[in-house]
Amino acid sequence: MPGLGALAAACATVAVVVLLTRDPEEAWAVGVVIVALGIASGALATLLQLRAPRSGRRRASGQRHAVAARRGIAVAAVVTLLLWLRVVDGLSVITAAFVIGAFAVAEVVLSARPASPR
Repeated sequence: MPGLGALAAACATVAVVVLLTRDPEEAWAVGVVIVALGIASGALATLLQLRAPRSGRRRASGQRHAVAARRGIAVAAVVTLLLWLRVVDGLSVITAAFVIGAFAVAEVVLSARPASPR
């Protein structure tokens, strides 16, 4: 878990340094900031998921880590997509709702329990 905090801090530092030192007209600088902020948000989401108190269901540690990693990757993807849409002037309330809704539906499907064999 300490690696996730260091990853988030490093990515946030990269984003801040690029924001302060590069011209926003440089396409690569905008891409670096978007990717760095996406990775930082995903790492923070994973870290928070792993530090949260356990729910009533008992899960194996490996399964808990896998679920946290999947959700962290989803958060990173959502943040990156929304920032990219903002850069290309494609972000609106409707597109943001579709992006977030698609990932929410995917999470519901992936976290659903299998049907009981009765």
